Amino acid sequence: MRTRAVAEKAAATGQTPLEVMLDNMRHFQKVAIDAETVIEAMAADDLETLGESSEVQFKAMLAKVKAAAGLRQMAHECARDAAAYMHPRLAAINHTGEVTLKRAEQVTDDELANIAAGRSEGADTAPVNPSKLN
Repeated sequence: MRTRAVAEKAAATGQTPLEVMLDNMRHFQKVAIDAETVIEAMAADDLETLGESSEVQFKAMLAKVKAAAGLRQMAHECARDAAAYMHPRLAAINHTGEVTLKRAEQVTDDELANIAAGRSEGADTAPVNPSKLN
């Protein structure tokens, strides 16, 4: 009950864990898109500001790309965490009943008629004339 009370208090303040996760997801996604836009728009003159040699420029550019990819990863992690609250997983179904197997030659005409009619095999009366099944 205490957990429920804490959840209700958080909801009353307007910041549930789900809302925080979604805000973080949107933030990191926007920052990542902005960083990618800056990287794509860089001209040769911009590369020179990253360092004197092409090796230093490459390493600086690679660091910017890795930072943008890291932001994408953070957005992805926030989305994955929030998804459980918004998109429930399919539950596994455990069969707890008993299954009885019969060989085909052991099934009676009444049972076949009931199965054909969509009724359980233990129904008292057959829905069709069993003599017409043979």
